[in-house]
Amino acid sequence: MSNIIEDGINFGMGLFAYSREKIEEMVEKMVEKGEVQRKDAQSFASDLVKKGEVQRKELKQMITSEVHDTLQDVGLTADQRITKDDLRAIIREEIAAAKKDEK
Repeated sequence: MSNIIEDGINFGMGLFAYSREKIEEMVEKMVEKGEVQRKDAQSFASDLVKKGEVQRKELKQMITSEVHDTLQDVGLTADQRITKDDLRAIIREEIAAAKKDEK
């Protein structure tokens, strides 16, 4: 029962975290349990891999966009280097601003 729940959670958390090998292992387990027909296993695994690749690409684009927007918000360009101390100061300022906005 816990394996079924774990598999469901893993699906729900996003396929981008899975490598092709992990997906193939998971599909093979599903075949053994009778949840997927053997004849459909390869296409099912391929579909999952493709969806994972799409999600990875979307996640990368989202992170890139957020980083770009954040750098713009704090007046930096992508080619400027930022130190740990700079980053800590930015985070502190953002937290302080968020707390101020809450009040």
